[in-house]
Amino acid sequence: MKKIIIILAIILTGNISAQSFNGKQFASDLFLMDEYIKRQSKGISFADTDTYTGTPYNNASFLPGSIYKDGKLLAENVALRYNAIADEMEVKEKLTSPDDDAKVLTKSPDIFVKIVSTIFVFVPYQGGIEEGGYFEVIYEGSQVDFYKKIIKDFDEEKKATSSLTRDIPASFSDEPEYFLVTKVGKFYQFPNSRNKKLKVFGDKEKQVKKYVKEKRLDLNKEKDLLKAIKYFETI
Repeated sequence: MKKIIIILAIILTGNISAQSFNGKQFASDLFLMDEYIKRQSKGISFADTDTYTGTPYNNASFLPGSIYKDGKLLAENVALRYNAIADEMEVKEKLTSPDDDAKVLTKSPDIFVKIVSTIFVFVPYQGGIEEGGYFEVIYEGSQVDFYKKIIKDFDEEKKATSSLTRDIPASFSDEPEYFLVTKVGKFYQFPNSRNKKLKVFGDKEKQVKKYVKEKRLDLNKEKDLLKAIKYFETI
């Protein structure tokens, strides 16, 4: 994403009520009906993990989590996994449920999920759901927030060209993008360059630059970028 994203509020016509998961009962209002995840993408089956390295997900396995709407708990102790390639949140009743039972969580800015301790929010683009996406919330501050967009770089399988070479499996690697988010919903992407990252801090650039130098921070490391953002909020 090489653009500034502005969050625009949208009004949902459907109401989603809190429901419990009992036996085979699914809270159907939360999911796209009958859209089971038997997905093949990039020419490979995600389920066949022997055919590629890395993972198209935030975590290869489902993890326990909760689903919220407008800050209120809708479902807890469900199994969740973020599909970064499809930009979809996959959910099933429990960790022991077959993966084929997983469904896709309805995309809405009113709904967010917590996978273990990691929060994912859905952000629309120009008021629309279709071009929107999920972001990981790294930090919520008093003036700004710090979001990460999980991006997966995909390399196709390379077949051996001679008896002296070998097949190289397809692979997924992480190429995350980071954003400074204002409280009015403006997203400012941090460039790849360490020096250009400082420009995102606007009129406080020089102060943050001095702090980064004193603390010997590497702004290409997530933890150090977070330290710079926390300092930015204090000046």
